[in-house]
Amino acid sequence: MKNFNSRLSFYWLFIFGLLSFCNQKNTELPDLKSTVDDIVTRLYEEIPADSLNLLTEDFLLGYLSEKEKSVMSTQYWILEVNQPVRISLMRHVDQKTLPFWLPNSGFEKTDLLVKNELSTYEVWQKEEKSGKINLGINGLDKHRPVYFISLSLLDKNKKLEINPIFPAQQHFETFEPGAFTYHDWDGLKITEVPESLLGDVLLTTIRGRAREAHLVDAFRSTNFPSSSTPDLTVLHWDSDPKTSISVNWRTGPTITDGHVKYWVKGSTDTLTKASTWLEIEDRLLQNDRFTLRHTARLTGLQPGTSYEYFIGTGTEEGKVFSFETEPEIANNFSFIWFGDMHNDPKTGQLAQDATERFPETKFYISSGDLVNTGLHRDDWDKLFSYTGESFARRPFMPVPGNHDSQDGLGAWMLQSLFDLPTNGPGEEYAERSYFFRYGDALFLMMDGTLSIPDQADWLEKTLSENPAKWKFLTVHFPAYNSVEPYPEIQDSWIPILEKYEADLYFSGHFHYYMRSKPLKEFKKGSLSNLIFVHSASAHGKGFESDKQDSTFTVLSYPNDYLYQKIDIKGNKLTLSSYLADGKLLDQFTIKK
Repeated sequence: MKNFNSRLSFYWLFIFGLLSFCNQKNTELPDLKSTVDDIVTRLYEEIPADSLNLLTEDFLLGYLSEKEKSVMSTQYWILEVNQPVRISLMRHVDQKTLPFWLPNSGFEKTDLLVKNELSTYEVWQKEEKSGKINLGINGLDKHRPVYFISLSLLDKNKKLEINPIFPAQQHFETFEPGAFTYHDWDGLKITEVPESLLGDVLLTTIRGRAREAHLVDAFRSTNFPSSSTPDLTVLHWDSDPKTSISVNWRTGPTITDGHVKYWVKGSTDTLTKASTWLEIEDRLLQNDRFTLRHTARLTGLQPGTSYEYFIGTGTEEGKVFSFETEPEIANNFSFIWFGDMHNDPKTGQLAQDATERFPETKFYISSGDLVNTGLHRDDWDKLFSYTGESFARRPFMPVPGNHDSQDGLGAWMLQSLFDLPTNGPGEEYAERSYFFRYGDALFLMMDGTLSIPDQADWLEKTLSENPAKWKFLTVHFPAYNSVEPYPEIQDSWIPILEKYEADLYFSGHFHYYMRSKPLKEFKKGSLSNLIFVHSASAHGKGFESDKQDSTFTVLSYPNDYLYQKIDIKGNKLTLSSYLADGKLLDQFTIKK
């Protein structure tokens, strides 16, 4: 998935529960989200936990009230048109069960087929008068290639005006080959359109809409449920590493009182900082639906100082951890970079082993795909549990990957669980694209799942305003690789990195290790010594390293459990890549 649309962050906010919807002209029916919320609550109360994933669609259709079925049949997609139209609904042929409302809604199946590069869609059609159009859910399953629609005037001499009602913002394309249907995969293009549909107004969507009424085989459990005891502690820098740190942890939903008590190591003088908290809901997590994520930002710290701290709730005191602030002058320091982690228990152990093996490490970065499914809180529970106390002792500074920001629904759970800088290109990029400094190094942490071109101006501005000896860019997608190159990044970001003499580009996505030649050795006209390294800290498909192009590759290595330690000593940088057992895989040095 190469291209992602920047409209997504506000376009589908309703799916996150950040916006509520009430159809002002149809007040007798509630919105879909609150209806499904209530259904799930009732299922938890009335159905044994071990039977929830045995529920079939037939059972559920008998279980739901007529009002609930009416909401599911009419409140999923709502728009208004000023003229009579023909509606064409493109349904994925591999979806096993028809949306229950479709056959009785006036739609008739045609012989027409629409195709994109991967899938085939059958076409259902009906005619509608001017006025409001109400459509139902994609299904009670989670079939990701959700349906999409197009509109065509019955009287071609008229002018069609479309007023989106729900979602409040909708995007229109001309229905033709080359158009896209899913904003979360706008590189996936339509290849075949029947002649009778050419030129229709195509209404695009996102695959994440399959989750809105997901009830069949939908329920999950976490092996690490929350409790009254604080756990899953993670440190971040949301501002200056010399004088501040952010402490984040989890409790059960009733523990609203929390604080951090901290002191200079060896001192008896303590300070206390109360936490703020955010309730996080994962409604299909049957044994831990609600949790609280607490944050305490410690400020006014002394540079170059070791601190100890513990997390408290009321009169209860937790385990003592320690951290260090950045010195006033940090010419020599080390950090560790993890590639794709995917909440893998072996990767978690790898992180713990790296922490123990290299105690001089000051912080960690990650190039994304921290978990398998960023919308599932139980995956985040696994990530933080498997990594043990690693992130409670040193700050963890990641960027999202496509698994963390999935199906067009954004990285809202990552943003809820972390407390990262908000100094990125704009509000929609908060905690997803940002920068921080440590020593004489600038770390550009960028979200490649959002618009690449729209971040270019910020990238240049940040580099121009923050001169540094060492400059690193971390993003999930590798600009250069032989599996699926990213020309947008090559065109939008690489010239800026060349101009400001960036040193290293860290990426993941493909599960193997690759180190490139300096850019000037494979890009015509370049004078840049920029080196591209990508790596994964979890296993993948296992074939991608075989495809490497010697034009730009110095070394590639098959997928394995890997991490990289970067040591900076004045004008010298050494990157060492290690296997999980500590064996050195690759090492190279850059000298200024």
